[in-house]
Amino acid sequence: MHPRISKRAKPPPRISRTIYLLFTKQHGLHVQTDAVKYLEDQLKNDPEHANTLDKILKSYRKWNEDQASVIVDKAALEQIINGLRTEAEAATVRTPFQNDLNLQDSLQDMSINENSDMIDVTQHFHAADAFRMPRLQYDYHRKAFTTSPNPTALLGTALDKSEMYRDRMNLTKQRLLRNERYCATSMHLDSSSYSNITPIKALMGRGAHLFTIFGMMTQLDEGKIFLEDEDANIELDLSTVVFETGLFTDGAFVVVTGIYGEDKVFHAEQIGFPPPEPRIVTDKIFPHVDFTGLPRIMVDKTRLKLEETSNDSISFVILSDVFLDLPKVMNALRRIFEKYENETIPLAFVLIGNFTSGGNIFCGVEATHYKENLTALADMIAEFPSIATHSHFVFVPGSRDPWGGDILPQASIPDIFTTRLRHKLKKVTFATNPCRLRYCTQDLVIFKEDILNRLWRNVLLNPNTVDEPEAVQHLVQTIISQGHLSPLPLSVRPIYWSHDHAMRIYPLPQTLVLADQCGSFSLEYGGTRCLNPGSFANSDYSFSVYYPSTQKSEQRFANQL
Repeated sequence: MHPRISKRAKPPPRISRTIYLLFTKQHGLHVQTDAVKYLEDQLKNDPEHANTLDKILKSYRKWNEDQASVIVDKAALEQIINGLRTEAEAATVRTPFQNDLNLQDSLQDMSINENSDMIDVTQHFHAADAFRMPRLQYDYHRKAFTTSPNPTALLGTALDKSEMYRDRMNLTKQRLLRNERYCATSMHLDSSSYSNITPIKALMGRGAHLFTIFGMMTQLDEGKIFLEDEDANIELDLSTVVFETGLFTDGAFVVVTGIYGEDKVFHAEQIGFPPPEPRIVTDKIFPHVDFTGLPRIMVDKTRLKLEETSNDSISFVILSDVFLDLPKVMNALRRIFEKYENETIPLAFVLIGNFTSGGNIFCGVEATHYKENLTALADMIAEFPSIATHSHFVFVPGSRDPWGGDILPQASIPDIFTTRLRHKLKKVTFATNPCRLRYCTQDLVIFKEDILNRLWRNVLLNPNTVDEPEAVQHLVQTIISQGHLSPLPLSVRPIYWSHDHAMRIYPLPQTLVLADQCGSFSLEYGGTRCLNPGSFANSDYSFSVYYPSTQKSEQRFANQL
């Protein structure tokens, strides 16, 4: 037979053709060119690529049901496939020789285990970098969050500084106007059951009536306190004002009720912070907004929440002021590791700086000693193989750690100091300050700062309290109500202007760890558990053990183990 008319076996359809038929023809999705190339590279050795693509498509449709986007990009497919691989590896027991899995193997394992009710919660632990969080702004016209068009930079522009305060105000105001105390609803039978927020510019020319205004406290003139909103400012007379709890500083957002006098001064009668918005409320209003940039949850959230609340053996050990240059601190750490090596191993050890008792690390000799201290810690942890292998280690720096400086957010400990720790520990993260941890459906914010003393030294209204428990109550209510970790003037605590969004705590986390110099505490406000583990080095080696299943913590002491 002539070779040009000889019969051949029909070749299998090309991967790109299958992608077009499944994604575009059947489901109306447009797959970008680089995404098609990525799938072809992943499936080039898969003889059953059609079945594999069908599994990927099902996972993508489930992941994309909230966004309803018809554009399939490479980043989304990478997240889908990596999530499938992670869940498959977590659900399957392997020998050391089964680590190199291709995509088809992973998806086969997924099909075997897709009906299983078991979820490995240890795979749902992530840390967010403060410098990589999305920079979101609230749009009043769209009633939604949008990504800022301006790039982030350490050396911000004047526009970044003005937007920083504007974004803080918009973020606080939008939740304030949703609160039932300041929003007229069908539940309110008369106007006396709620307070209407009056813009400052609307006070001009009006008589001596009672008004409620909202804005930022500021000192525009020497010895005078003003309230400023988006359009105007007004001088405040706080001589007879009444307030209950809070540390009112320059830059704090407040709600003031009083009378606007003929002297063009607002004579305040009551002042307070905007009420906090519980996390459950924020999640219902903005269910699809990604505030942290962490990987999306790839499993059913209801099942994950059930596993999270029912697994009461999961715990986090949290220590602050871990001075590694002090032998007594190293001995106390050894007692803690010995204790947990023979018991239920914590999911994570959160070690918060400062990691030295001396000053800032800048010169060569100090840097060498600092690295040697971290190396000694790595060698000590390696003596406890179960902990070194299975526990996550999170290192949060303090202001005296290398290149910490006085500006927030603070970068993580440089890699040059952490080589041995990265080699000895299987799961280690060198986080920023502040940092955010995601465990299953819970968010934890870790912040190292002497914030109570800073706030107390800069108050504009002196609280009527002297004992520490009441001072702690003032601190917690101030931080939670302001929705910001450092509600202080930039002259007191500088912040990178274009990274101020990393200092916000909106939505409120389930747990807020304030590693402060004051004594340890644990209390709840606004639906958020706030705790301070205390200073490990400057106390009886106190630390906190946090249980995410109940969102409660216990204070323990290393010398009592």
